[in-house]
Amino acid sequence: MPQNCIQVRNLIKTYADLTAVNRISFDVRSGEILGILGPNGSGKTTTLKSILGLIEFDEGSIEVNGLPIKKQRSEILKNVGAVLEGARNIYWHLTPMENLTYFAGIRGIPKKNISERAKYLLESLELSDVANKEIRQFSSGMKQKCALACAFIHNPSILLLDEPTLGLDVEITRTIMDWLVNVVEKEGKTILITSHNMDFVETICERILIIRKGEIISHETVKSLKEKFARKHFILDLKTEPHQAFLEAISSLGTVSAHGSSLRIELETVNYLIPLMKAVGETQTDMLDFRSVENDLEDIFLEVIKEKTE
Repeated sequence: MPQNCIQVRNLIKTYADLTAVNRISFDVRSGEILGILGPNGSGKTTTLKSILGLIEFDEGSIEVNGLPIKKQRSEILKNVGAVLEGARNIYWHLTPMENLTYFAGIRGIPKKNISERAKYLLESLELSDVANKEIRQFSSGMKQKCALACAFIHNPSILLLDEPTLGLDVEITRTIMDWLVNVVEKEGKTILITSHNMDFVETICERILIIRKGEIISHETVKSLKEKFARKHFILDLKTEPHQAFLEAISSLGTVSAHGSSLRIELETVNYLIPLMKAVGETQTDMLDFRSVENDLEDIFLEVIKEKTE
């Protein structure tokens, strides 16, 4: 297995007057979970579909496990699984076991091995109790777990996932997150994942790409991004919505944004805490709570997007 199991070089894909992907290059290392972040329409899904050979890109090259996708797609897909556009890759009028059996047959898995592999996936994704119920009766989260199981039935070395936790509750998201981390750490799999769920990406990914308008604008580890953009902001919870006198008194201290009776303040310097508290007293502002919060990945993502826009 090569050190970089996916290599994308100078990829370009256009649709009429729209350049969906504009000469991007990156590698996915074997045994990692690489996250791709970006606003809607930034080119994330187009990139994944190009890697799978589902769409024909205009220029550039893509290699998976050392093989070019344009010439050896069939061979490549033997070691790749994917879940795109929700749980549409499964049949809702079949049960999880029937879906797994069907997709195992398509993948050429010997009949004697199908039952054992299917039972393992059903158990690991907490689907054993509903193995023989029609999927159309399931919640979105249960359907998504079934889709993951089917994408993994042939035991691929690489898994490509497009928004795997979109619209899912916290419990299902945690189950999927733990499962993905487990198959990477214990089975040595590689995962390329797009998501808008910043907490999810921050928890499971070491590196992330940030794409905007088809171009990579950041390609760093989560750790280095947090170090580069590390800063604190302060939250003031007030008894009522802030009055104009208080807002004017603190306007020169930093960036202030109000959300009802809650204020978020990014001070120019921590020394401004003193005049901030002085303004609270002088304007007779009733404060219920005051706390400092470090920038999370969502704050950093928005700042990177803003920085590259300006």
